[in-house]
Amino acid sequence: MEYRRWIFVAGLAVCGLFAAQATSPTSAQQKTDSGAKSDKDSDKESEHDLDVRYAESYLKLVEATLAKYQYTNTKLPNTIRPAVMQAIQEGVREARDRVQLAKSDDASDAEIYVSSAASELRLAQDALRKAENANLQNSGTILQVEIDRLGAEVELAKVRVDKARHLAKESPLANVQYELEQLREDVQELRMFVALLRDRN
Repeated sequence: MEYRRWIFVAGLAVCGLFAAQATSPTSAQQKTDSGAKSDKDSDKESEHDLDVRYAESYLKLVEATLAKYQYTNTKLPNTIRPAVMQAIQEGVREARDRVQLAKSDDASDAEIYVSSAASELRLAQDALRKAENANLQNSGTILQVEIDRLGAEVELAKVRVDKARHLAKESPLANVQYELEQLREDVQELRMFVALLRDRN
């Protein structure tokens, strides 16, 4: 019995030794793993830097565009309509938000979508408010059908903000689908504008 006990203990010890060797990586493996981790960290850092540079470059472009149109209106007042100027100013504000989000380590696509949707909501609400104020000052200045359309834009913009906020809880595929929806809407609006321009010509 004593002999068998010692054989059992020795067997456990040998098994334990093999298990320890199998689970503990060799120095070469450790170097390989640390090297792969370092490469991943480097790639992530590089991607982060590129995101920041891209956001900053886009901000410079939008700011330069705003400066150009402001200069145009200084030389020739009201050449660029106030609504257009406001849209460009919102574009600058949104671009600045994107820079801040890009610089943040924990920024997500959802935060950028929320910033963009909130910007669109501000524009829609302001357009509706101006139209309603115009009718208060002079009844009938803005047709009711246009007031209704602007109201529908505000409601859609509110839903976009809610949808953008919810994207943080959804899968990356949902983010792609959201972007595709935005592109489809933009394309549809462009088609309507083109159709109107053709009809006028």
